[in-house]
Amino acid sequence: MRDESLRVCDDRGDSRSVTHASALIPHYSSVVIIAQILSEDASQYERKSQRIDFEALRGEHDVRLGDASGAQIKHIYGARAYIARAGRFFARREPVTPLNLPEAVEDKYFISRPLKAPGATVGSVSRVSVTTVIEQTMARIHRFRDDVTWRLFDRPPEPEELQEIDVWADPAVQEEDYDGFVAEAMAAGVIVVAARTPVNDLRCEKGRTGFLVPPCDPNELTHGILSALFKPEMSRGPSVAARQTVSKYRSRHRLRVLSQMYEQLLQ
Repeated sequence: MRDESLRVCDDRGDSRSVTHASALIPHYSSVVIIAQILSEDASQYERKSQRIDFEALRGEHDVRLGDASGAQIKHIYGARAYIARAGRFFARREPVTPLNLPEAVEDKYFISRPLKAPGATVGSVSRVSVTTVIEQTMARIHRFRDDVTWRLFDRPPEPEELQEIDVWADPAVQEEDYDGFVAEAMAAGVIVVAARTPVNDLRCEKGRTGFLVPPCDPNELTHGILSALFKPEMSRGPSVAARQTVSKYRSRHRLRVLSQMYEQLLQ
């Protein structure tokens, strides 16, 4: 996709990130310009989604950077993510969540997990909303085991860092908290224990590819983590299932649905 002028801010975007694309819709002969706008309130999930979408579009089309003027489609990445047919009143706005636009993972996370001795390191992304649950869970774990460490990341974990993690935990307490980086952990081959939010239910396929526990329940989270760490007979099934299905997070699947959403708005 290509437009004569296109601009994208730093993809960590303090303000807005804008991309344009032409010839996105195969049966449209005219140039289709799409503006990706990264809002200041964008979550880590939305920020990674914008990066993935841009790279996926660039892989399929001729993409240039520029300003958003003249865009037919505006894709907003923010606390209220949506795509809309550009116009005075943003007619035909379509909300975007992992429930109607598949989640994708950056290619760098799809790496082979090296053989390592079984360990007892738990990893999570730290957010204010989950601090209390993590503290309460860690206290309970230490009643049974003193060899478990919990590594908290204040940023998205790198693939090499995930390889040092034995269990990835997402103790999300809010239904719209998508920032647990569960999909990245799965892509890197790490067994997952996650709170049963709508998005984690989808990621873990209702418990088939990861352990699901009730939100805001340190006792159940403790049980899930200890089972994943020290009961191979319980973790083996979800671990194998996750490896067999993790390709669902490849960007091509998200791009196919995203392109269809763009096309429907242009009709």
